[in-house]
Amino acid sequence: MKLANLRLIDGARTLAVCLADGSMHDVRKLVVEPAVTIRDALTRGENYLQELADAVRCSHGLARIDARWVAAILPVAEADAKIFCVGLNYRSHADELGHPIPKQPSIFSRYGTTCVGHEQPILLPKSSNAVDWEGELALIIGQSGKYVAGVDALSMLAGVTCFNDVSMRDFQERLPRITLAKNFDGSGPIGPWLVTMDEVGDIDNLEIETRVNGRLMQKSSTREFIFSVPFLVELISQVCTLQPGDVIATGTPAGVAWKRTPPNYLQDGDIVEIEISGIGVLRNVARRES
Repeated sequence: MKLANLRLIDGARTLAVCLADGSMHDVRKLVVEPAVTIRDALTRGENYLQELADAVRCSHGLARIDARWVAAILPVAEADAKIFCVGLNYRSHADELGHPIPKQPSIFSRYGTTCVGHEQPILLPKSSNAVDWEGELALIIGQSGKYVAGVDALSMLAGVTCFNDVSMRDFQERLPRITLAKNFDGSGPIGPWLVTMDEVGDIDNLEIETRVNGRLMQKSSTREFIFSVPFLVELISQVCTLQPGDVIATGTPAGVAWKRTPPNYLQDGDIVEIEISGIGVLRNVARRES
């Protein structure tokens, strides 16, 4: 099942179920007490998600949302979600940066307020001229848990989505810590929807591509992870309680603009697409801040 956060042209927010044919259906027509957002649905537990899945399967009350009613497909992550990002998780990316293969992951935080949804603009800020893409698989936590054992990690996940960990490389080079370079407004596209784990397939064998204006920039697979999904969930849960709607971005492969000769950073009007097998395409246009 695919779940998307929508904002309608009348200003209302609603949760939608997305079908294989690309149609979106309003959960307000599917269940008696509908969730408003993905996180709202996740906090209601597995029974609620099963109720949604059963309603879709039986085709009871399916009400297609006319695309003309949709103002925006909003981010999968909420503004106050905890977002953990893995700095180096592909050997190819470590190689292109000139770093040794790490023994332990480098993990930093991104704020949910930076996130934007599918087809929303990546903001090219006045203060940076080195805006770079980073296509990634994002894990969405489905239930609360702390000190999660690796063998139980996958049961913690509600699903996955695409993520673009957009980075301001000039700030990354200037400053001793990476936090500011990763937390500019409008710099975290995530979506277009959450794909529940029953539809993901083998999470250790998902193909990932990043394209800019149709040109292939990154191509890899989660087979190339240095640190596995269970390892990352176990490690992070030793620090804080993971909660429904929290995000773990699993790192990017080689092919970033920063290490090209010359660097071909994003320009106004560039179209960035992150595609992951079993999920779909996250598409955003870069727009210069006015």
